[in-house]
Amino acid sequence: MKNWNWLEADENRILTKHYTPGRSSKRIDKVVTHHNAGNLTIPDIYNVWQTRPASAHYQVDSNGRIGQLVWDKDTAWHAGNWDANTTSIGIEHADASSNPWHISDACLDNGAHLVAAICHFYQLDRPMGGKNVFAHSHFSTTECPASLASHQRVKYMERTQY
Repeated sequence: MKNWNWLEADENRILTKHYTPGRSSKRIDKVVTHHNAGNLTIPDIYNVWQTRPASAHYQVDSNGRIGQLVWDKDTAWHAGNWDANTTSIGIEHADASSNPWHISDACLDNGAHLVAAICHFYQLDRPMGGKNVFAHSHFSTTECPASLASHQRVKYMERTQY
């Protein structure tokens, strides 16, 4: 991340479709975590969302680089729930392996740091699961965010509070 205080990503690849401008006058009050179901880079996820009607605000690569794909002021299509989309920031995480799903240490560290920075920037209090940080599976019938909702969850949430 170029600047954690201002949420300035390492790379901006802003989508021109598959998101909604604005937030329907709603306030950001949560972060929703996701996984890619693959080891995708910032350009990779950008390309996926050119043809798939979905998006998220940020992508964290396996090497820890953070890309912004939808501006925070706009609504990404990520939670499968319109109200959650309009009130949240969506963060995708690249998977380093698939059996089992697992994100790299660099992805975990910078993804968690991004959650903390978002909570600080939007004055959401300290990051807490079920309060201001939610798994995608909280809003939709899905296994997403895979390892972040299972064997890596505790470490991830501990890191968000560090």
